[in-house]
Amino acid sequence: MKKIKPAFLPAILILCLLIGSIGNLTSVLGVPALLVVALLGAGLYFGAPNTVYHDPYRVLSQADQLAAGHMTWDITYFWRYANNVPLAYLLSLWLRLTQLVGLSTNLSVHLLSILVLDSFIALALHTIWQLSQRASLLVVAFGFFALSPFAYTYYLQVFYSDLPTMLVLLIIIRSLLNWSQKTSRQRWFAGSGLVVAVMLGAMLKPNLVVLLPALLIVGLILARQHLWRQAKLTLPILLIVLGFGLSLPATKVIDVAANYQPRTAFSFPATKVIDVAANYQPRTAFSFPATNWILMGYNQHSNGGYSGKDVGRAIKQPSQAARQRYNLKTIPKRIKTLGVVGVIRLWVVKLGIVLNVQGIQRWYNGGFRAAPSWYSNHAGFYQGLTVIGYVAATLLMWGALMLKLLRWRPDLTDPHQILALLAVTTALGYLAFHTLLWEVEPRYGQAILPLLWVALAAIPRQASQSRPRWANQASLLNGATALLVAFGAAGVLGAQLPQKQVIAAQRSQLSVQYHAKPKTVTPGTVLAEVVDVNAPANYFSVQIHAGSQVQVTLTNLATGQHYRLTMAGSVARLHHQLAAGQYRITVQNLTTRGQQVDVTHTYHYQLAAHPLTVNGQSQPTASLIYTCMQR
Repeated sequence: MKKIKPAFLPAILILCLLIGSIGNLTSVLGVPALLVVALLGAGLYFGAPNTVYHDPYRVLSQADQLAAGHMTWDITYFWRYANNVPLAYLLSLWLRLTQLVGLSTNLSVHLLSILVLDSFIALALHTIWQLSQRASLLVVAFGFFALSPFAYTYYLQVFYSDLPTMLVLLIIIRSLLNWSQKTSRQRWFAGSGLVVAVMLGAMLKPNLVVLLPALLIVGLILARQHLWRQAKLTLPILLIVLGFGLSLPATKVIDVAANYQPRTAFSFPATKVIDVAANYQPRTAFSFPATNWILMGYNQHSNGGYSGKDVGRAIKQPSQAARQRYNLKTIPKRIKTLGVVGVIRLWVVKLGIVLNVQGIQRWYNGGFRAAPSWYSNHAGFYQGLTVIGYVAATLLMWGALMLKLLRWRPDLTDPHQILALLAVTTALGYLAFHTLLWEVEPRYGQAILPLLWVALAAIPRQASQSRPRWANQASLLNGATALLVAFGAAGVLGAQLPQKQVIAAQRSQLSVQYHAKPKTVTPGTVLAEVVDVNAPANYFSVQIHAGSQVQVTLTNLATGQHYRLTMAGSVARLHHQLAAGQYRITVQNLTTRGQQVDVTHTYHYQLAAHPLTVNGQSQPTASLIYTCMQR
């Protein structure tokens, strides 16, 4: 049978990855990263707890509350972003289970991160071996997943929906592997897993829906080649559709179980499957319509990313219907203002952003609670090495895939190549969704990572000529040189580039914008919390509350020296050189009226190394919100 040409799909993916590659080389550290890629590429050819903040913390805090039996939803965040209700409820079930064996919330969440991460890596490596049967590719994949910053930064330090979604997507793809060759019993198990995976994936990340048009495109290509019957994909596609369908009632069940009451005046549309179980009741007065993300996606001032101004304007609208009317009126205006050239330019910029991995160590990471001195003293080097390492590993994998795509002429009589085509098409669906339609963040592009590895492993290797004996020695030399370049560049540039370094922090909070309630401090009350500062710093801030009149001081416990912090809006700040040591934050209400202070409370999750004390009474699961930095 005549092999079909790659047409435009692999070519478009190549173009996307090229744009993403350029975007990852924009910083000063991009140059040594590129050199490391070149050296490693030639070589291959020859042979601490963090302070979690923003969305992940809000999900974790709600899960901790639900696990403690408090079935209330006290902030407007989940009414606005109802898609995270299922994640919060499912996480609460895990916390309840681990509490039965005496595990703390902190340990439970870290254990879950490790389990999901290791499961993803093990399953990815097993899939790559099944598809390629190449030990060399397996070693390279192991290096990417287990030796690069992939496994030791965001995915290990912050539990959120990104990694579980990648695991679910990998399970879905694996369920289709060799489907036509499976026995009836194997299909029964694979089909059941497929339905459950799709249902969970749709609840965790509604943009999984891009899988449906990808399946349609692949199905049309197979039908055109008269290979549809041979591929035997009718049943798995029906099961995938069933999984999406079941996600709707499942969300509704979770809402009820979690006592969640949606408010559409705040929320964006979300799946409805888990609402019942969580006793969550949507409230449309709080929800944002889907057009809010499209509106931000065409905001040229935010480069199509999250826009605080757009969100603030939406919050001021009286209802969801009013937001919808405003968005439908404003989106065409923005597109018209951009013009054809401006829209295309914005798409390119958004594509570069969604595929940018330089900030993996900063995603939802507010800094170490108390960074060890050995890290703080050489933070520039470690951070530079992380950027170079992950960018180099990513570009190396992309480069290998692009070379394969350039030479690939799909033979769709081969089930593995059908899977490769589906992986390529689905990856393009994710990129198109965020580039052409939705708002973007750099971490969004990580969703296609398992798809790219599947494509890399499933596309057949082209026959190559034998290589000379000196190739192995050259491979080792290039690898050693690449390591020297990476370490050298990280050391030199990391020491020279000006950057802010978090020395100690507790930045987890539910946020005023989501109507988090501050603590009312009665007259004469004293709040105090000890902070470990393991390296010199020159800036310290404590979030208080807008309009609050309290006195905030910082005391060096070794010397007894006091520093008075100055209020600036809702934050008390100190600009002063601070030596390493233990310090105590003291917040006092010296007025005759109650004053408000932003305090973060949990039920079983320890936010900081030392408890907050209120008039000498210890509260281990409460903390002030503070940041200590070297600027």
